[in-house]
Amino acid sequence: MARERETYKKFAYWLHESSLGQLSDALAAKGIKIREAKGIVCTPLDPINKISVVSPGVWSETCKRPGSWYRASDKKNLYLVVSSFELSDFEDRLCSIITESDFIPDHLASLEEKLALVSDTVYQALAPGQWSEVDEVEKRLYIRWAKRLGSDLDDYELLFLTQSANHANFVSPQIYLENEKGIIPYSIDCSAHLCSCCLEIFQVIGEKFKEKLVAPCPGATIFARLKRNRYLLVTKPASKSRGG
Repeated sequence: MARERETYKKFAYWLHESSLGQLSDALAAKGIKIREAKGIVCTPLDPINKISVVSPGVWSETCKRPGSWYRASDKKNLYLVVSSFELSDFEDRLCSIITESDFIPDHLASLEEKLALVSDTVYQALAPGQWSEVDEVEKRLYIRWAKRLGSDLDDYELLFLTQSANHANFVSPQIYLENEKGIIPYSIDCSAHLCSCCLEIFQVIGEKFKEKLVAPCPGATIFARLKRNRYLLVTKPASKSRGG
C-alpha cells in the first residue's frame, strides 16, 4: 500500500451555515480568519491556504457542470471547510484526511475497461444529467487543459469517456488495490485526462470507501498547485461524518 507523505496534509469538513458561524467566531478569537474560495472549489487544497471555506454557490461557478454531482448529493447546501490543521470541536463533521502518497499505479484503464465502467448501472443511476451536457466552449477548454499537462489528445469524446469512467471507478470500482481495510479505488488515468477530483477528495463520490487514491485533475494542478500525477491518499475517519 502507498505510504502517505507527511509534508502535505489537509482536513475536510462539511458544515451547516450555523456551525460555520460558530467555527468562524472561535477561530477569530484566536486571530485566525477563514479564507473564502472564489469561483473554484479546489483552491483550498493549495498548500499555502491554511483554512478555507467553499460556499454552496461556488459549486455552480467555474465548475458548474461537474458541480451537478454536489447538487445531487446529500452534501447539497452544506459548506465545505478545508483546513491544514484539525478542528477539534468538529470531529464528527470530518469527512476526509488528505495526504500526498508515493503511489504509482502499475495499471491504468484500457478503452474496454473505461467502456465497462461507464456501462455500470449503479453509476448510470447516480450520474446527474447535467454532467454530460458539455458545450463546445467547455470541450475546447478541457482539451487545452489536457495539453497543458502534457497530453496530445484531441478527441473530447475520448477525454469525457475517461473522466466519466474515472468517477464510475469510485462508484463501482473495477480498478483498485486491496488491504486489510478493504477495496481502495484509484484514479484510472493521468492528471491531464481527469476532471473534478474534488468530488472524490471531499466524499461527494465514493464516500463508502475507507481509503481512496486520487490523482489531481487539471483544475487542481492549475488553481491549487497540486503536483500532476501525484496521487493523494484520501482517508475517511473511523467515525461516521455528518454535516451539521
